[in-house]
Amino acid sequence: MRIKKFTGATLKAATDVMRSELGEDAIILNTRTVPKGGVLNFLRKDEFEITAAIDEEAVAESDSDFPRHLARAGISPTASKTSGGENTFASLQKVAKQFEHRTRERHPGRVGVQSANSLAEYHDLKGEVEHLRSVVEEIAVHLKYSKMPTLPEHLKSAYARLVEQDVNEHLASELVQSAYRSLGEDRLGNKKDVEMHLLRTLSGMFKTLPPATSSKKPRIIALVGPTGVGKTTTVAKLAAIHKLIHKQSVALVSADTYRIGAIEQLRTFATIADIPMEVVYKPAEMKSALSSFKGKDVVFIDTVGRSQRMKKEINELAKFVSAANPQEVHLVLNTSTHGRALEEILERFKTVTPNRIIFSKLDEAVTFGQMVNIAHASGIPISYITTGQNVPDDIKVASNVHLAQMVYTGELTNA
Repeated sequence: MRIKKFTGATLKAATDVMRSELGEDAIILNTRTVPKGGVLNFLRKDEFEITAAIDEEAVAESDSDFPRHLARAGISPTASKTSGGENTFASLQKVAKQFEHRTRERHPGRVGVQSANSLAEYHDLKGEVEHLRSVVEEIAVHLKYSKMPTLPEHLKSAYARLVEQDVNEHLASELVQSAYRSLGEDRLGNKKDVEMHLLRTLSGMFKTLPPATSSKKPRIIALVGPTGVGKTTTVAKLAAIHKLIHKQSVALVSADTYRIGAIEQLRTFATIADIPMEVVYKPAEMKSALSSFKGKDVVFIDTVGRSQRMKKEINELAKFVSAANPQEVHLVLNTSTHGRALEEILERFKTVTPNRIIFSKLDEAVTFGQMVNIAHASGIPISYITTGQNVPDDIKVASNVHLAQMVYTGELTNA
């Protein structure tokens, strides 16, 4: 495959030059305007630049052989006829990969024995591959946002930012269209007004609940969730806060008898913090353990982590939770988990009837859009966020304003 750029005073002129050199079978990959002339860019004129490609092997074949050539390249001959831009993009990706593979075959790295002409050709081909890659990326961006209606620039930028932060595309579209309907033309041209409106709307999508101050004793709080989300550390943080800051009497129950060292980890903390602790191995033992803490203000229950794929084990976990009859069941979700995995966790853990969500490990997350996706999909209020391993410092009561800021900016703020 040969790729080359052509310029002309008009698009037709550039196209004519391209056709005369590469022939009628050439494919236009990209067009753009480029500045030309004018000292210090004064009185400059724009030229049209075309990036085109021709598969020299395909030119040698007859028209009847062309579909066979496409099939050999791994591209469906009907891809360009489909209405979806995704097929076009996929085809271009395959062309780029095939071209790069052919380059490696022709130039397998024996630079030391190649002639000067071969080395120059190798660098030319490498440059063309890189350029083709950038063209494909540009097309990908275009296809990604081409379905958006015509919107003011600030709204387009806001939509792109939300999607880049892993906010669901449908949800991001609703947000910017809400701003479009609510703001007048003058305010739509003001970036600050647009962003403030989006932040207020995002904030409204988060329900949050502060720590309960119920007088019922003891207040029983269970933490549930998949493995590795930081439940035990979060239990320790909450227990320390309630005892040291809120001056409440606290007790611990561990039902995590599967993970090696889990009980000892929590017991070590309980000893240091002078907090009583019980271990239960069966749901039937839960009532007895809790009865010994009747005089406490709050009892935290640490449960075993279960993969969302382990339906039987999650049902067993639900029995432990049901036996405790807690007022609060916090589903702990690792914020660095993305997309369908979080949705699946949310769906499978409905069996445990969570009524609050804790987003953990925000310090490890690359984006925060998944938090609003889950909040919007579940309707479950957010209670806490955790931002590290330090007990009890790295935990904060959830604030819808700060959650919205993190989602939109992609930066971990002081919530």
